[in-house]
Amino acid sequence: MDSHMLLRAIVGVLLTVVILALAGKRGWFLFSIARSGKPAVGRTKDAPKRVEAEAIEVLGQKKLLKWTIPGLAHVFAFWGFLVLGLTILEAYGALFIADFAVPVIGTWPIVGFLEDLFGVLVLVGIIMFAILRLKN
Repeated sequence: MDSHMLLRAIVGVLLTVVILALAGKRGWFLFSIARSGKPAVGRTKDAPKRVEAEAIEVLGQKKLLKWTIPGLAHVFAFWGFLVLGLTILEAYGALFIADFAVPVIGTWPIVGFLEDLFGVLVLVGIIMFAILRLKN
């Protein structure tokens, strides 16, 4: 590992430690708030149906798509950030291994295309949000 890669790895690890500490603190705070509530009676009843409904609402963005332009902008941002998680993983791996690729799918051309496509869609979604914000 040359000095440039070593410096990148050290900075990456230090930033990761800071971010994990901040995220852990916030996560613990949110967990303690959730834990302070009373148990919801019957909440786990019919769990498969509830999971299916949640998947349709969240992954399908069903409710948001009823709002046409804002809904479409949100879908672009939501799905874009999900897909771009792969890009973040690749960038993090490249801190330690110069030619890092996600195992199996990391070198597929379609993955690179999808990362680029969703990067553009996130940008389009953010521009749509900005225009809507300025108009309202």
